Formats: sequence, C-alpha cells, structure tokens
Amino acid sequence: MAGKGSKKPFLTARELCIMALLTVILFTQEQLLNFLPNMNFTILLMLLYAKALGFAKSTMIITVYLFFDAVYMGSLNPIWTTGQWVAWMVIPLLTCTVFKHTEDSLKLAFAGALFAFLYCWIMIVPTMWVLKTPFIAYLISDIGFELLLAASSFLGILLLYEPLSKLLRKLLKTEMQ
Repeated sequence: MAGKGSKKPFLTARELCIMALLTVILFTQEQLLNFLPNMNFTILLMLLYAKALGFAKSTMIITVYLFFDAVYMGSLNPIWTTGQWVAWMVIPLLTCTVFKHTEDSLKLAFAGALFAFLYCWIMIVPTMWVLKTPFIAYLISDIGFELLLAASSFLGILLLYEPLSKLLRKLLKTEMQ
C-alpha cells in the first residue's frame, strides 16, 4: 500500500501491460509486412510511442522490440544489433527534443522520412563491418530501399499518425493523468 508522501512508481502494472502490447504490435506488423522490402509502419509506431509515452518508455519498447526482432531473425550480432539500436534511438531522441511540440502530420511525415534516411545511413557502418561490403557498392544497392522506407514512413505518418495518436492517447488517458 502506498502511504502518504510515497511516489507513484515509474511504471504501473497497467502501463507495463500497455507497453508490452505496443511492443507486440511493433514487432508483429514488421514481421507481417516483411515480404515487402522496407514497407512497414515501424517508424510511424516508434514516433507515435515517443510522442505519447516520452523518451524513457519508448526507449524501453524499442529495446525489447529490437531484442525480439534480432532473436527471431537470427541477427543477434553485437555489432549489428548495437548499430540498429543506435539507429532506432534517433527516433525517440529527436521526437522528444527537436519535434517535441510538433503535432502537424505533414511536418511529422517529413521527420519520418528523415528518420528513415538516418536509420539507413547509420546502418552503413555495421553493415560494412559485418558483411565486408564496400561503401560505394552498399550505397548504390541500398538507395532504392532507403527511398522505399522513406516513402512508406512519410505516407504512413501522413495518413495514420493523427487517428492513431488520438486512439493511443485515449487508451493512455486514464492512467497517465
């Protein structure tokens, strides 16, 4: 029982359950859309989670998601996984700082396209290191995939951010007050 003057815990049981559900949604949508190269809602969801939950909680979701993804895909390599974690962390970091007060779907869609390119560019280093891929060859072969990720992120955020944001905030409203 919480006594007078005791603090609210960082995570309530309800928040933990919601975060687990959001992690499952993030992981599942990517696996379901895996047959489409770089066409997914990963950046949209990470941006949405960062806006609704803040940096610390969205970081927890991304870290758990990345672990499950790496284990499931068989890519639990310290170099590769660390590179992915750094690349994905750009989203909550910039969302909770630079884009903290931005709610306009169009501006966030452009931010999502930027996040897509930043993710791909950060992943150049671990990809070259792990796969021994020459830099120019990697850039040439990856540009189409970078454009697909940027386009799917842009369109996903433009079309779905607002309704999903309202839905998520409604779900969180009773707990976060």
